[in-house]
Amino acid sequence: MIVAVDGGPASRAALDWALARARSAPLPLELTTVVELGWSPPGGPVDDFQPAYERALADAAAYAERSFPGVKTTSVVRRGAPVDELVRASADAELLVIGTNKTGPLVGAVYGTLPLRVAAHAGCPVAVIPAGWTAGGDMVVVGVEDDLTVDAPLAVAAAEAAALGLPLTLVHAWSIPATLGVDFGATVPFDALIEAHSEILEHATAKVRSSHPAITATGQLIQGAAAPALVAEAASAAVLVVGTHGRGAVAGLILGSVSHDVLLNMPCPIIIVPRLPRPAGRSGASR
Repeated sequence: MIVAVDGGPASRAALDWALARARSAPLPLELTTVVELGWSPPGGPVDDFQPAYERALADAAAYAERSFPGVKTTSVVRRGAPVDELVRASADAELLVIGTNKTGPLVGAVYGTLPLRVAAHAGCPVAVIPAGWTAGGDMVVVGVEDDLTVDAPLAVAAAEAAALGLPLTLVHAWSIPATLGVDFGATVPFDALIEAHSEILEHATAKVRSSHPAITATGQLIQGAAAPALVAEAASAAVLVVGTHGRGAVAGLILGSVSHDVLLNMPCPIIIVPRLPRPAGRSGASR
């Protein structure tokens, strides 16, 4: 599990979340900081940027050791563009953890749109943790895509719920396709649409119950846009899981734009799952 470190409060929130997760599913942690070439701290000498990153990394390692003495940590300094380096690192990771809404002095690292860009290209699931995160939440929420072949987000969410001992809520949002031509007098097959989307949700719920019989899994079918539905349902959640780059036969649900909108309106920590992640621990199809 790789944790991106830059010394800011969002970075600390990401580390706290990763340490809490490691207690229930032990994984070695790689603490990674990216030295952005040609950058220096505000007001600092041009040649003083790397020590600032190294201090942030050393502080994070010491904090991890104090907080969770049993965890195995490795500290890595990478040099280059933050997005490129984190995406490259994700190829060998089971999970990449990034904080967001950072206000710390190292403004060149985990900041702004970086979580969005990393999540779009990472080779493993990406957990995005809001600054100020504290443990809590009464359920895990997952967005159900309309493509029944896309199981990765369901597997990740079910494993998270099992590890946390929380119920799982599966959310499937739907809307009437504009291509039905309502303006030209066509009759909207409302009942047929509800039935089709209900079947999608029921199929996903049954699949989760079969693979994880110990957890309580319930479905929520919501008419409307996917991102607002997910944000609303996850208001009291411990974590929200969504997929990215999915395509389906009924209507798009968890597309790039939905993941983007959810990340910009974070109700809780969010795990973004790529369409074809590598099988891995709690972030894979089994645990």
